[in-house]
Amino acid sequence: MIKEVTSIEEANVCDELLTKLILDERKYNKAISENVVIKDYFSKLLNDKNIKLLAYYLNTEIVGYILIRKTEPNTCLLDGLYVLEEHRNKKIAKSLLIEALKKCQELNVNYIDINVMVENKIALELYKKLGFTELEVKLRKNL
Repeated sequence: MIKEVTSIEEANVCDELLTKLILDERKYNKAISENVVIKDYFSKLLNDKNIKLLAYYLNTEIVGYILIRKTEPNTCLLDGLYVLEEHRNKKIAKSLLIEALKKCQELNVNYIDINVMVENKIALELYKKLGFTELEVKLRKNL
């Protein structure tokens, strides 16, 4: 079941998932600190009218989330899609994305952006299956 996050308790669980997402992204970006801990990030966003935080529940447990941020009058950014590792390959990420796309349509935007690590082939494939196309590429050089 997918529902919009409205309580501080739910937001705090999403903070824990965001911490796991960031640590997971260390596979692709070694510049990310292994000591990252996110606290009170989502609770500060709960009252922002340009942001919607959706959580995927299995029974009473939040096992995934996606953040929708209206960045411009005609654009939304889908940010921080994450599903707990033990619940992957169950179409949870796809369900969250589809629900987020519906919410973006309700916001009357023309464009939806999403950021992804270029080496995250599974996510890239999912986004492309749902109609996303590459817009720009960010390059980095290690020194």
